[in-house]
Amino acid sequence: MICGEHGIERVDPSATTARPRPGRPRDRRVDASVMGATLALLDEVGYSALSLEMVARRARVGKPSIYRRWPGKASLVVDTIVTIAGTDPAPDTGSLRDDLRAVALAMAALYRTPLARTVVLPLLGDLADDPDLGERFRRRYVAPRRGSVHRALERAQERGEIPRVDDPELICDLIAGPLFHRAFLVAGEIDDRFALATVDAVLIVLESGQAGDRNSGTGKGASQ
Repeated sequence: MICGEHGIERVDPSATTARPRPGRPRDRRVDASVMGATLALLDEVGYSALSLEMVARRARVGKPSIYRRWPGKASLVVDTIVTIAGTDPAPDTGSLRDDLRAVALAMAALYRTPLARTVVLPLLGDLADDPDLGERFRRRYVAPRRGSVHRALERAQERGEIPRVDDPELICDLIAGPLFHRAFLVAGEIDDRFALATVDAVLIVLESGQAGDRNSGTGKGASQ
């Protein structure tokens, strides 16, 4: 995908995560057309005003084609976000610092787009109101991306860069939390400098051994 001034300019049809249903084979061109239309309309009218009727008209497909793939607007937007952001943000650079920097920089770049500014907060409301939708979002977006960070931590432990990490979820929270808070709760500047400073703070925690199990007291800082 390409992040432009107004969001995402191209959708890779092979990256869609919508679950296929029984019947004739899926036409990936329809997937790409629908998600491309969704992105364009989100940029134009925002999440709250978006409707599947609008998407169908823009994509030049019938509404049944959309409903065969997605049960509603929110699930379509969730899968479109997955396509935009990807599910494996931590590359294997051979250095944990560089791996985590790639994660933070990509997250900051996404949060800076007008698309994210208009979609994230209203979508979170729908996720809170619909447990099935919330589970879909966690399964398809949150869990794979956190798994990518977990693997980066495991590689770093194998290389001897950091002590054992018993609480990788804490590290995921320490990376994502400040970026999300800055972007959506205080509407502050979320530039690359801030993203890299977040990683530097996380590395201090990792290198000190304070990411050990907080309940069992295995981290070096557990007794402090």
